[in-house]
Amino acid sequence: MNKRGIFLAYFITFQKINFIFFNFLDIMKFLEIFIERMIVISELLLISIFSAVVAIIWGSASFLSGIFTWVGFAGWTSFCVADGTDPLKKAIKSYICNLSGVFWASVTLYISSLINIPAITIVLTTGVATVFLIYQSRFNILSCIPCCFIGCFVTFGLNGDYKMAATGLLCGAILGYLGDKTGKLASKIKNKDIQIEKAS
Repeated sequence: MNKRGIFLAYFITFQKINFIFFNFLDIMKFLEIFIERMIVISELLLISIFSAVVAIIWGSASFLSGIFTWVGFAGWTSFCVADGTDPLKKAIKSYICNLSGVFWASVTLYISSLINIPAITIVLTTGVATVFLIYQSRFNILSCIPCCFIGCFVTFGLNGDYKMAATGLLCGAILGYLGDKTGKLASKIKNKDIQIEKAS
């Protein structure tokens, strides 16, 4: 690639980052005004709004980073189905369960590659992996079976690219945490302001 092409590539990348950054600032300003003007707003609505903002940012960031967008959303889905109310604990548990699924999918694909009849082998090994995915739920940290299966099918969907699976699912866990945490924090601040206004 010549110097002109390199410069153009850097310029386009800069423009994309600039577009994302200023769009993010505009969205946050809109949300600030929106929240200030609402008299009563539920925690769930705030979580929904901030999760939407996080989703928009992720959609743009994943495009620039080369991580498959859907893998991040699969990790986010895992966060949503994980039990508990504490966002940090949910993120950690969902990701650990995801990783167990990544592990069993990788084992399945590896064993299948060693045998000359991959079609039959992958069916049998998938059945065995399913047994372990469900049985391991006897341990509390691995008790979210849907999260385990999500990690497994994501790895299959990426043709065994466990590094991409682990990275994307981690991003998803972080996305879930940010959407949940920021929404709850905004709700607490807003409700506190309402109480102060009523008291005065």
